Amino acid sequence: MPEYQFANRDGSIVSEDYDGNTYFSAEQVLKSLKDAFRLFPYTVEINQVDNLDDVFHVTYPAGNGFGDVYICGKGTTPGGRQGLKNEQRIQPKAKYLNYVYDRQVAGEKGVFLGVYSRDEQTIFCTWKVMRSNAASPETPISKQIKIDSIAKAIQEGFVQHDKGHGEYACAFKPEFLYFYLKNSEWLHRGVVNELAEHTPPEKEDDESGEALSGLVFNTGFQSKYPRNRIIFGAPGTGKSFTINQQRIELIGADNESDYERVTFHPDYSYANFVGTYKPVMVEEEKEKDTLADPDTKYVLSVLNDKSRTAQEKYDLLYDRFRDEGLTRLPLLLGLYTDESFKTKKQDGSDAVGDNSVERNHGRAIRKYVDLITGKEKTNDIAYEYVPGPFMRVYVNALKSARTANPKPYLLIIEEINRANVAAVFGDVFQLLDRGDDEVSEYPIQASEDIKKYLAKELGGEPQDYSKIRIPDNMFIWATMNSADQGVYPMDTAFKRRWDFTYLGIDDNDEELHGKYVTVGAKERQRFEWNELRKAINEFLAKEKVNEDKQLGPYFISRRIVVPNDGDNEIDSEKFSNVFKNKVLMYLFDDAAKQKRGKIFEGSAKGQNRYSKLCEAFDEQGIGIFHSDIQTRVKIKDLVSNGQQLDENGMAKPEDTE
Repeated sequence: MPEYQFANRDGSIVSEDYDGNTYFSAEQVLKSLKDAFRLFPYTVEINQVDNLDDVFHVTYPAGNGFGDVYICGKGTTPGGRQGLKNEQRIQPKAKYLNYVYDRQVAGEKGVFLGVYSRDEQTIFCTWKVMRSNAASPETPISKQIKIDSIAKAIQEGFVQHDKGHGEYACAFKPEFLYFYLKNSEWLHRGVVNELAEHTPPEKEDDESGEALSGLVFNTGFQSKYPRNRIIFGAPGTGKSFTINQQRIELIGADNESDYERVTFHPDYSYANFVGTYKPVMVEEEKEKDTLADPDTKYVLSVLNDKSRTAQEKYDLLYDRFRDEGLTRLPLLLGLYTDESFKTKKQDGSDAVGDNSVERNHGRAIRKYVDLITGKEKTNDIAYEYVPGPFMRVYVNALKSARTANPKPYLLIIEEINRANVAAVFGDVFQLLDRGDDEVSEYPIQASEDIKKYLAKELGGEPQDYSKIRIPDNMFIWATMNSADQGVYPMDTAFKRRWDFTYLGIDDNDEELHGKYVTVGAKERQRFEWNELRKAINEFLAKEKVNEDKQLGPYFISRRIVVPNDGDNEIDSEKFSNVFKNKVLMYLFDDAAKQKRGKIFEGSAKGQNRYSKLCEAFDEQGIGIFHSDIQTRVKIKDLVSNGQQLDENGMAKPEDTE
């Protein structure tokens, strides 16, 4: 077993094996919390929250100044990120952390806490409470702290651990729990500098000893697929289909959130791909100038104050309504709240009974009333950084890289060489050069726009993201068809940063075997589409037409040539229409443009007018092609010169009465 570092009771650090079977249970966490709260000058009540094993509810006596506290707490274990043996971590489920976060948003205090316990010495480790965006509520959320910080906490009582992106973790003895709860709002974003003999916060280190900037690039994610990959081949070889199938293997079926697909075109730019500032519509709330009456403004401010109870609102407004309209006050409150409250008579004494009639009237008509808030919404134009597909996938990959179970994120680029890739990738081009660990070998300096965007999405300050790399859990896959007209060339330096996978013109054609179609009217024939495709390719090759100009198995869509019902017969009408519009057009206008007279020598209506060629195909079927193509295809003639043929290819006698 690997050796991990532990802090002894005297603050010294030792290395030893860790028994993974040892487990600091929720009951032990609860006991540690109870022991710590016993140091307080009053009694508190601590209980586990129902159905949430690692969440604890702390109730204080009235007037203590705290309010209720909700703690997501778990015992720490050694290890964590790959290769780091000098840290402790906790891994509560996302649903436990998010429960505490929601309580904090509701105005109560939330704590994210780990309990380090060794030799009867307890150290509490805490992190800033933040919502988890994990796909599943059962996903473990990992947080780490250096063993050096724990050791210093044993010696000094309270220390901070600089996470490197504007966030500080804390480690402290139970005696400092009161201090932490009183100051937790700023302790995770500011440095303690007034405690005597207090050392500076411990810095977060990566495996190379460099301070992390809040970005984790090397997650250790393993995959059989290359990170930067281009699949290329002739038209119809199934490039997009292959990428889509392997996307499912990489990120899982029914996963539409962990990848993006973009198609390059000649006008595509760096701003589209990476991101840029763009004008966007923003909605703001402003005070209404029409509410000039100070009394009206005051009443509306009380009614819309979410921090006050209904009873507090009633008591505040009582004097304003007492002399006139007191009976309308419960109705007015009923419009704005569902809470119960007691009412008074005009002389100040308590009213007999309750106010349910008036209050319920207010609640009943609420849906028919446009409640006044004293504010109006206005739309305005502002400039914001709008990320492109690369930056969106990049940020998602970085967010996942910080977790205990990083996931792969995939960017798919269709038709990558239809745009000027040097201009589209810009300085990102440098990041494509990956090292043995699949992380960008050479970082780039992020622009001010990107730094601000990353700080907004990932937390911390813009300067934390001065240099960036592509993490090992981000994949970039692309398709390329060099046969298309109007494509941009790629230079050698760009190509060198990609793994190229070639799909041959006969790769993946197994599904086409035995799939027959019937075409033609005057000359009606039944044949296998795959044989005709290969015969056309052989003819093109003989005429020295490059392979990337030839026909792949799915030049005609799979949904046409592979019937869904498992039948071997291809729909003749659909096939004929697509064959004319795609195959004939492609051969006529591109691949065999200089060979029209030869490849279409069988056409009875000439070879130089596309419309006449289509008419000839409707009548003759594949008889429009050169004889070399026809002889390579096993054709079953069904009709010749308008006369039906029998099984032996002989004309059937006409029926006579």
